[in-house]
Amino acid sequence: MFKRNVLAVSMTLAALCSAQAAFADVNGGGATLPQPLYQTAGVLTAGFAPYIGVGSGNGKAAFLNNDYTKFVAGVTNKNVHWAGSDSKLTQAELDAYAANKQAGWGKLIQVPSVATSVAIPFNKAGANAVDLSVNQLCGVFSGRLTDWSEITGSGRTGTITVVYRDESSGTTELFTRFLNAKCTEAKKFAVTTTFKDSYGFVQGVSAGTLPVGAVPAVTSQGVMTALNAAEGRVTYMSPDYAATTLAGLDDATKVAKVAGVSPAPANVSVAIAAVQVPSALNVTNQNAWVPTFAATASDTDPSVVAYPTSGYPILGFTNLIFSQCYANADQTAQVRTFFTRHYNLSAFSSNDTAIRNNRFVTLPNTWKTAINDNFLTASSPLSIGNPDVCNTIGRPL
Repeated sequence: MFKRNVLAVSMTLAALCSAQAAFADVNGGGATLPQPLYQTAGVLTAGFAPYIGVGSGNGKAAFLNNDYTKFVAGVTNKNVHWAGSDSKLTQAELDAYAANKQAGWGKLIQVPSVATSVAIPFNKAGANAVDLSVNQLCGVFSGRLTDWSEITGSGRTGTITVVYRDESSGTTELFTRFLNAKCTEAKKFAVTTTFKDSYGFVQGVSAGTLPVGAVPAVTSQGVMTALNAAEGRVTYMSPDYAATTLAGLDDATKVAKVAGVSPAPANVSVAIAAVQVPSALNVTNQNAWVPTFAATASDTDPSVVAYPTSGYPILGFTNLIFSQCYANADQTAQVRTFFTRHYNLSAFSSNDTAIRNNRFVTLPNTWKTAINDNFLTASSPLSIGNPDVCNTIGRPL
């Protein structure tokens, strides 16, 4: 009887260990812009560890170097399997990964997750809606406009105080990319401060000259906390945080329109509808999978498209970074399951509802189809876990 009991216990422990191995943690984190989405129940599929929001810069560094300490300081016994980033991988980052990591870990996959606006929430009492022209937006965040009375039709007076992300932030990169494209046109408005595309706000302002009294904060939640700490403040923020913290994007006293348009999801859908998927000749180019907006479309890089002339103007994509290959077969299956759910062409049994509830915009079906065809179809050389490519290599368990 004793031997039978020992055997039964051993079999039970073996079964538990097998189950744990089948659902080995798939660790990921990064951008705080999509953090509420990835922390919504059911969005990350079985086996995924909770998403850790640390900013796009830390998320990219964690993935590229398999450095879990970028997620949790001091934790060195865990591996990194994916990242979220609003900041597109640079060519230098792609080249370094290809040279130093790809042979052992497999090629990385960088694809858009959802489309997003960058909203302009503010904390200033008043009955009127705030509608910033592009000129006024440039003026506020450059420090040229310093009083609410300078915002046409706002019906408010008092000092304007800018709150900004004081870390490597994809939200900042999306925002400064827009300012760089649009505020450089503003010399006719006597603007002396211009911007450059940067995921650091201080670095994005010319000569690092911040608006007088600007308040730094870290993480999206930290920015929203700083915004709410004193009246007169204004910031830039992802729509999920703006909506949940400030009672909704349609509340005219909480979130500004830009050029007459609110950051409601429908206004972002209009803007991204015409963005084209990579051509068949370009699908192996990781850079081509993440569209970026600019003042004008590029003649040499099809992923660089012009800012739309209709819809909400400050927009972009938050992206996913995964590996094509994982050393653990169960993790490969878990990643494929997540892709299948996230890029499902039907709203049934997919993440579309959660995406909409977090005020983001689902990718057009053309993009979902392209991602399915290239990264999930078994015959594709880019397919996650393709045995001809991933034989004996992959990101560590």
